[in-house]
Amino acid sequence: MKPINVVIIENENISRVGAAAILSETGKIQVCGLAKTGKEGIEIVDQQKPDIVVINIDLPDINGTDVISLIKCKHTSIKIVVMTANSSRDTINAAISNGADCYYCKNNAREEVGERFIEAVMAAYNNESWIDPTINRILIDNLRSNDTADRDSLDLLSDFSNKEITVLKLAAGGMKNNEIANVMYVSEGTVRSYLHNSFIKLGVKDRLNAIREAIRLGILSFADMKIEEEVTQATHTRVKTNQNSQKDTAKTSNKGYKGWVA
Repeated sequence: MKPINVVIIENENISRVGAAAILSETGKIQVCGLAKTGKEGIEIVDQQKPDIVVINIDLPDINGTDVISLIKCKHTSIKIVVMTANSSRDTINAAISNGADCYYCKNNAREEVGERFIEAVMAAYNNESWIDPTINRILIDNLRSNDTADRDSLDLLSDFSNKEITVLKLAAGGMKNNEIANVMYVSEGTVRSYLHNSFIKLGVKDRLNAIREAIRLGILSFADMKIEEEVTQATHTRVKTNQNSQKDTAKTSNKGYKGWVA
């Protein structure tokens, strides 16, 4: 099996060496470059063209989010895993918006450090979005403490980028991630990142509840989910037809459709 090549851009010596050791011990991952600064990291990435870049946001020379953007612009297939102690909402949003695929928090309990770090790297390699559970809790708690029940939807709307709103609308319209990616000329991983970012801002865990919450807050309208409703209704009709063919469900199959099929 071809090893997974990783470049680590981390200014803290202990974190940089420790991360390399953790990844190397898996036997599946090969650390092909180590950098202390953003500039050095970009040069190594250009030379090595790794599968994954692990990067700290707080670099001494260039902002880590800018480094992410530069790498993604030149090497669209490279996956980015943020590894940082910075768990502020604005920083996380900026990293994801600039192309980060996964976000790992260095402030984990000692016994969870290696396991969660490897999980983040492998998720990126498998084209999945992953945000450290610790950070998810921080962001959701922030949203709940800062937002009142009657918060103006226009105020919340300002938290979303145009691309995040576009992805939400297309998802509400019934498109799958690969279809959204084709329409927006981005990767499926980027679509997942936009969705995941929206989930955090809306305080939900999945697409269905994100659409519901976005409609409730006025970010989306029922018109945006027209296709989704049609698809759901068609699915319900097929299920109902199957139920009618079975004697043990004959009495219940005539109940009308009420809302979404989860």
